[in-house]
Amino acid sequence: MANILQVTNPVNDSGRNTINTQTRNPSENAHVQNPVDPTRVVRADGQTGNRAGDAMSEAANAILDYESNYGAFIKRLGEGGELPKLLEQFFQAENASVLFAGEEAAGPLLEQLFSSMQMNSPEELLAFLQTQMEQQAKFSGPFFDGLRKLLNENRSDSAREAVLSFLRSYNSMSSAEHTLKQMKALTDDIGRLMLRQFKGEYQDILDDMDWDAPGGQTAENSAVLNRRLIPFLAAYISKTHDYGPVRSAAMLFIFHAVQYEEGDQDRLMQLFDRLMRIRGFDQVFDREEARGELAKLVSDQAKPEDGFADAFSRLVGKGADGAAGLENIQQFYNIMNGMLVNESVYLPLVHLLLPFRFGEEQVMSELWVDPDAGDENDEGRRIKMLLKFDIRNLGRFDMVLMMENRQVGMQLYVPPALAERSERIGRDVTNIFRKSGLKMDQLLVREKKADLKVMDVFPEIRDKERTINVRV
Repeated sequence: MANILQVTNPVNDSGRNTINTQTRNPSENAHVQNPVDPTRVVRADGQTGNRAGDAMSEAANAILDYESNYGAFIKRLGEGGELPKLLEQFFQAENASVLFAGEEAAGPLLEQLFSSMQMNSPEELLAFLQTQMEQQAKFSGPFFDGLRKLLNENRSDSAREAVLSFLRSYNSMSSAEHTLKQMKALTDDIGRLMLRQFKGEYQDILDDMDWDAPGGQTAENSAVLNRRLIPFLAAYISKTHDYGPVRSAAMLFIFHAVQYEEGDQDRLMQLFDRLMRIRGFDQVFDREEARGELAKLVSDQAKPEDGFADAFSRLVGKGADGAAGLENIQQFYNIMNGMLVNESVYLPLVHLLLPFRFGEEQVMSELWVDPDAGDENDEGRRIKMLLKFDIRNLGRFDMVLMMENRQVGMQLYVPPALAERSERIGRDVTNIFRKSGLKMDQLLVREKKADLKVMDVFPEIRDKERTINVRV
């Protein structure tokens, strides 16, 4: 599980550094293979394409290097289009029940999952959507809006470093329980690969870890990690010269351990005290209100996990371990890969997958949101959104929405069965937005003939690839 997102170089290198023996006269091929561009680092082998992404590169009229970190992210993002279809099959009760028919522990999880998805009123649906959004958009709300304003008004290096250090610690604290689960999975992997004579001491150390520790209370576990577990792993690798899977898993484990230690609540409060000493803090925040808001954010992290997210993540983990049959392991790994793209530092969007049942209708929806789609010259905030949803027995919908100053522009693509009712749909959608206090500036309702791709709606994601290849 720890290595499921690793991207490896393509195996087929047959097209690299080959010589075309048929074209010996330069005049027969006047195409410039490697033009000089002083603004970029270009290839030295005379090739214009890349091995892994020719199709996407030609479509984008650009070259993406899939050996770079950002190129690997783009590749995974492009492969994520199958995720909603996989989840659509998974969230059908009859399919899930058949998949986990031989797993007794999965029964209560399935019941918890499907009961949490059932919505009987618009109010329940709204609360469900807000809960899922809050779990994804952890840096939203008045407190973080104030931090953004503080950064804009105080551009000194010391202020920027203080704000970013605080945000890193808050992010680590809010992710501490998830990080701890990742570390537990890694220690299980290492234990299975370790030589038998070392397993006893290794297990004694693991027994002193509190794998159920709440987020923010990391001091005791960090002491075990730094004084015993990490030194033991280093000594083991040194003694056995095991530089294969054990060393790879240990390095990933250390990375998670550093992030976990940064999430200590006492450290977070120390960084907040440092934050309050920034010049201009009092012009943006009331000190007591800011401290109270932070205390509320910290306490919210101690609340029980959302029933839907908890049941879903545990079921996917069981499926990846083979509980749903060996033939389905790859599908569950594909679901994991698609979900973990959200954790990439390169993703500038909010991505939500929202399956639910409203009455008798089952809906699978996917939401991509850029909350800051405008540029520096825009007077107001511009929000851009791609919504994809599938209503069983009706069809698939795509919606692109742009909102600025409470004015909305929308393109709605409907299934063929609804294409003839586009005018009525347009009127109904306009009335819905009007009741919400929004003005429909432009609305286009058309028949859906092809799936909209994320990078077609948000081309700026692809355009960010302007860096030197640093992937190792």
